[in-house]
Amino acid sequence: MKKIILSVAILTLSAGSLFAQEMFTGIGTKGHYNKTIKGATAFAIPQLSVGFETYVETKQVVQEGKLSKLQNVFEAHSKGGQYAGQQSGSAQVTTILNAGMTLEDYQALTNDFQKILEREIANAGFKVVPVEELMQQDAFQKVKDRFEGKTDKKKGKVDESDIGNAKVQMLPEQGIFMFNEKSFAVGGVPLAVAIKNYYKASDAILMTQNIDVDFSTVELDVDLDAGRRGKTTSAEMKVVPKMRITYNTFDFISKNGSPGSTPARLNADFISDKEYSAVISKDKTKAESLMSKLFSLKAKPDVNFDPRIIEMSKEDYIAASKDLFTQYSKEFAKSLVVGAKGK
Repeated sequence: MKKIILSVAILTLSAGSLFAQEMFTGIGTKGHYNKTIKGATAFAIPQLSVGFETYVETKQVVQEGKLSKLQNVFEAHSKGGQYAGQQSGSAQVTTILNAGMTLEDYQALTNDFQKILEREIANAGFKVVPVEELMQQDAFQKVKDRFEGKTDKKKGKVDESDIGNAKVQMLPEQGIFMFNEKSFAVGGVPLAVAIKNYYKASDAILMTQNIDVDFSTVELDVDLDAGRRGKTTSAEMKVVPKMRITYNTFDFISKNGSPGSTPARLNADFISDKEYSAVISKDKTKAESLMSKLFSLKAKPDVNFDPRIIEMSKEDYIAASKDLFTQYSKEFAKSLVVGAKGK
């Protein structure tokens, strides 16, 4: 239920820090979707699936270096033995969000995200069909009908108990869920025909977005000394009050009625360039109390780790989330400009 992130290094991507074409795989200077959106003047976003992380375990694994391994092999052989094998070590940090957010708050925030993305794409010079308008278009109705069942199922999985326990997965109230990297099938010939008919009536390229937003940035620096008499692992850890997008895939549905064979994706974590106001505490007793309050489960998990609790006001959480997503949307819109030029 909880999300585990394996971290080797964190690359900070703030607005303007990288050229737009370097941020994504699948769109930009080189990308399989450039052909789909070449010459595009308008976009519509029927799907914006947002996962809000509320409980995250970040783990970094390190392997013994070649020199240390070689020394240990020689040491073992000199004593007539054999080295057991390359050693590894790891460190893990658990972070828990406490911001007083409810499902209604996450829904309103997701609705705002949709507006922000549409606004920034429009600011980049494209025409954008708002999701509310798209859902009312006659040409889009058969496409919408095809995904209503999948959308209802997706929304039905969201529960208040996810807050503080797992990822809260939301869709805008007017949006639908079409597919992510695990579901490329678009429904066969009837849907392909429906999408083709939509494109006959509209010049707006259909785009789907899947994004996960984490409430903090964890920096782990793990050091392993395999040694000749056993290994020791040390780690330095820092929890930074900066939000980040840890996962992002997106598709553009072509006029033949299907997305690409693989989704486009963000190349590395997109980290906000602004810190928010929060209290970051390390208190096992407080974590147990917080879990008792947040988890509406028959059996809450044992707190046998060393958690960091990120406490902030609801208002600060919402403001930080919007600021992060605005930064991301501006950079994403720049990449659309590059892709639409067909380079």
